Amino acid sequence: MRNTARLSIVLERLAIVLVVACMGGAAAILMMAPLVNGLFLLLRDIFGILFLPFSFLFGMAGQTDHAHIMGNVVGGMGTDLLSHPVRTLAAAAASAFSAVLFVVALGPAGRGVMAASLATGLVAFWLGGLTTGMILLPGLMIEILYLLRPARPRDAMPGQ
Repeated sequence: MRNTARLSIVLERLAIVLVVACMGGAAAILMMAPLVNGLFLLLRDIFGILFLPFSFLFGMAGQTDHAHIMGNVVGGMGTDLLSHPVRTLAAAAASAFSAVLFVVALGPAGRGVMAASLATGLVAFWLGGLTTGMILLPGLMIEILYLLRPARPRDAMPGQ
């Protein structure tokens, strides 16, 4: 009986680690995309300012064929930006909030908070898209399992 209790505690801690890692990893990946794209926008603006004096000098010399080439160099940076950065950041926040709710639900909060955790994870899956959803999937599966079959009796605390 004692070994079964130890195994239960180890498996519960492993589940916590897996859910937090999946949800936190998805949140980190989702937050990095707008930051990197913002960096590309900043670099594009800086290169545009650096090319401006040369464009002016070439224009004074009567040469205009350089403008098309410089426009391609500067305009080509950052063209595949995220179309919805707010949606991406909302998915990251939902993913992180789902992990927090999962940890809270393991205490005396219970199944209602676990259902809210699962719902928040599904919102993050929907907002983040299929590729991010694949990162969230193991954590969501653990949340579903814990919602359907709790690991311990109703009023027991972790480690009891």
